[in-house]
Amino acid sequence: AEVAELDRRSALLEQQRASYDAIVAARFDDLDVDGSDRRIAELEARREEILGADDQLHALQRQIEELTGRLEEVRRERFGLEARARELGDEHARLVDDEDLVTDRLEAMERSGRVTLTDEQDAALAADFAAAAAPGDPDDLERFTETSQRLAERLREAVVDAETELTRVEEELAGIFRVYKMQWDSPNLGATAASYPDYARILEEVRGTGLAERRAEWRRRLTEWSGQDLVPLVGAMAASIEEIEDRLEPINAILRRLEFGGVGDRLRIRLRRLTPAHVQVFMKDLRRLAAGTTGELGEDDLERRFTELSRFMDQLRVPAQVGDVASSSTDRDRLLDVRRHVEISAERYDSLTGELRATYRTLGEKSGGESQELVAFIVGSALRFRLGDELRSRPRFAPVFLDEGFVKADSEFAGRAVRAWKGLGFQLIIGVPLDKVTGLEPHMDELLAITKNSTTHQSWITPIRDAAPQG
Repeated sequence: AEVAELDRRSALLEQQRASYDAIVAARFDDLDVDGSDRRIAELEARREEILGADDQLHALQRQIEELTGRLEEVRRERFGLEARARELGDEHARLVDDEDLVTDRLEAMERSGRVTLTDEQDAALAADFAAAAAPGDPDDLERFTETSQRLAERLREAVVDAETELTRVEEELAGIFRVYKMQWDSPNLGATAASYPDYARILEEVRGTGLAERRAEWRRRLTEWSGQDLVPLVGAMAASIEEIEDRLEPINAILRRLEFGGVGDRLRIRLRRLTPAHVQVFMKDLRRLAAGTTGELGEDDLERRFTELSRFMDQLRVPAQVGDVASSSTDRDRLLDVRRHVEISAERYDSLTGELRATYRTLGEKSGGESQELVAFIVGSALRFRLGDELRSRPRFAPVFLDEGFVKADSEFAGRAVRAWKGLGFQLIIGVPLDKVTGLEPHMDELLAITKNSTTHQSWITPIRDAAPQG
């Protein structure tokens, strides 16, 4: 505690010593404010006395005061001019940088060729720039940024107006084109502004040819449409069904020589013509339109016939839109595919009396052996029909590969099925598991065993022949 007290007293004494040193170093005049004010007042009074005693000095004093005021004004003006000079220097540097940037961009655009204005476009852009400028000189550099922004806004509004006008014109053209297609439809014509060249070409052809000539050409083409397209279609559809019937007869002739079933019956393929309502209506319209002539028809009757033909041909036209493919293609095939206008069935009959014993349209509830025998007859006959070899003694392509053939049939059914295939002229190559070989072995000309090593995954073929009799 004594040490702390001594330290405190020592610090206080040090502060006092520093204060005394400061007082010793200072002059009294520096500290005597009242005395300094008195001396200043005395000096001012003496100065006034001297000036009052001499007019020249008084005039010089006024001149000094005026010059001092002017000096201050000139200094302030100089400082303002220096500040303005600095501002102009900065502005000049900025303008030089902007000029370099604009020059580089202009040169780049000129080299790339992206912006090439015609004289008319240049004049229109200058007029828009002048109109976008604020009241005053449009070349005022101070307002260039503001004027440029107004010009950009003005051009954007002009683009929006142009796009609106373009949309309106396109919709108006599309409406005109739709009206045209309603009266003179064509699958090659669209209904949008993109089809304008097609309609313009039609207009030029109409103007160049003349309406009378166009009417005569239309009448001629309508006649050709009826005669060259519909008349052959009538004959082709009838001939197609007759051709199927004619080609089935040689197949049935082959089947008459082959036993079917365990009692020696025969199998024949029967075709029955179907008459669905939609096909009847289609064929009726087809014959009526194909039989009519357009030479003696008047204008109203001719247009009515054209409308009927257009409606009729819409059923046959290949769909243009991807979304309409399924429905339109189905309608087209339903009307033109003659295979849908007939029903094919198999009939089993007695070979001696001709008595009909069964009709097969499906496999039904037959056993595996019966099903495979029926399949052998039907598939073999279908192959002969599809190959177009019904009139040949043997098909042009005889080998038939059957994987696991007749595995559900016993030896009796398998034998009749194999004889059916052979009777139809085919050469059978059958692959079956080892336990199914015995049912087919009596009918084989050659037996080959295929063995696979499960370890090396290699296979080899071994011919199996009858052992030589022991002597």
